[in-house]
Formats: sequence, C-alpha cells, structure tokens
Amino acid sequence: MIAAIDIGTNTIRLAVADEKTCKVVLRLSKIARLGKGSNGYLQKENIQKALSILSEYQKIMRNYQCSHYVAVATSAIREAHNKDDFLRQTNMKIDIIDGLKEANLSQKGILFSLEHLKHKNWVGFDLGGGSCEFMFCDKDKIVKSFSVQLGVVKLLEKFCNTDPPTKESLMLASYAFRDALVPHMMDFDFEYLIGNAGTVTSLAAMDLNLHVYDYKVCENYQLKKENIERILDKMISMDKQQRLRYFDVLEEGREDVIVVGAQIVLTIMSVFNKMEIYTTNGSLLEGLIVEHFC
Repeated sequence: MIAAIDIGTNTIRLAVADEKTCKVVLRLSKIARLGKGSNGYLQKENIQKALSILSEYQKIMRNYQCSHYVAVATSAIREAHNKDDFLRQTNMKIDIIDGLKEANLSQKGILFSLEHLKHKNWVGFDLGGGSCEFMFCDKDKIVKSFSVQLGVVKLLEKFCNTDPPTKESLMLASYAFRDALVPHMMDFDFEYLIGNAGTVTSLAAMDLNLHVYDYKVCENYQLKKENIERILDKMISMDKQQRLRYFDVLEEGREDVIVVGAQIVLTIMSVFNKMEIYTTNGSLLEGLIVEHFC
C-alpha cells in the first residue's frame, strides 16, 4: 500500500491506494483551515489542528502498512513566513509545490477518475481555499494551465464579514475573482467544464440531497447552473449553524466558505459560458498517486 497527503488552505486530505492496481481504498478529508487569518503567518490554533490531523494520518498509514508516501503543501504553506517552523513540527517529508505543479497534478487526478476525457477537449478547475488552478486540455495533454491566487478562504475573509454574507459582498468577491481570471483566458473550443475539490463536490452532494457523502454518485455528476443558484439562494437565507442542520452532508468547517465557493463556481461558469459543470473526486491527491506510484 502507498499513500498521498495534500495539505491545503482549508483541508488536509489523505488517500491510501494499492500500489499494484492504483485503486484507492481509503480517502479522508479533515478541515484545519491553515489559511485562516491570512496575514502571512500560520496561526497557532490551526497549526495544532493540522499537526493533530497529520499525526492521525500517520497512524492510519502504519495500520495500512504503507511502504511509501508522498505529501505536498499548497497555497497557505507556501505563502506563510513561518512555514519552516510548521514543517519541522510535522516530522514528515513535505514538498511545497507552486500553482503550476498543482494544476499539473490536478489534471492527472481528473484523468485518473474520468478516463473518457482522454478523448475530449475539456477545461478543468480546482477551486481551493487559497488559489484556483485551471487546465485547458486537448485530450490528455495540457494546452495551457495557470493558477489564480484567490480561493474561497481568502475571498471569504476579504469580502464577506457577515453571516450570512450579503449579495453585495458576494458580488465583490465574484468581481475580484473574474478580474484575476479573465487575463489568462484564451480561445479554446471544448466540450466539458470539469470541477473538483471540496466546494464543487460538496455542491454536488447538496444538490443530490445526500445525508452522507457518497464518492460514487458525486463522480461525473452534472451540476447545473440553475441548481447552484437555488442552493446559493437558500444558503444566504441561513446562518452557519442553520446551514449545517439543513444540509446535513456538509462537513463542519465548510459551512462558511461554501457560500462564497458557490458564488465563485457560478462566476467560473459565466466566464466560460457553460450552463453546467461535471464534478469529480479526482484531484491533486489522485494525481500524486499517478505521478509517483503508477
């Protein structure tokens, strides 16, 4: 068995897979919110959460008798002035990767889960807490990739200081994201807009009215613009605790960022002129498994 760990701005995720078949046998996701209070320093409380999660993941890897693991850190860690102190405390080998590497790994993870895209033109996006990676793909080849240095945690903290956020604050977040995205756009004829990561898959689960997250039914799910708009309208009529009760599939710790996340997904769909996206669990985590072990 082998394992991969993705230390993100909002969540820390683990995947355990069979090295011979590359079949993922375990996926875990826990929220540490390392990017909270983004003043250039990781906050002590969130460092402790992250260290506790990583310690738990190390125990799981030992229980699965994993012979190898690979761990990477993204936006929150690479932008933090005290990242070296945090990395020392983990007692793990962790590589800090840039946005372009994130995009490359996400593309591999998406193809790992949605093999039919190897015969299509498509655009993928990985909306995280601190950044959003985009991949313009001709079948299994990346034509262009880039990273927008805005994610749901950053946008929430910068623009949405009320709970629920106002429509005006959500539009300001939307305009900021659009302004960062549009300069990177290119003429590209494609069929599918693919979204992964926690915001998109959570919206799929909410649209499906799931009580417990189900990887299978959220895979290659067609998430329509009108349904995201309906979910967003419902969410801005509630505070965080009401959202958790109403959408019981929503994991605690995502109940605030999911609102601005839904707005940004709608913004991306508008820029690309698509009325639906297809969701996938294939992400940077699966991309790590493909690149290092398969």
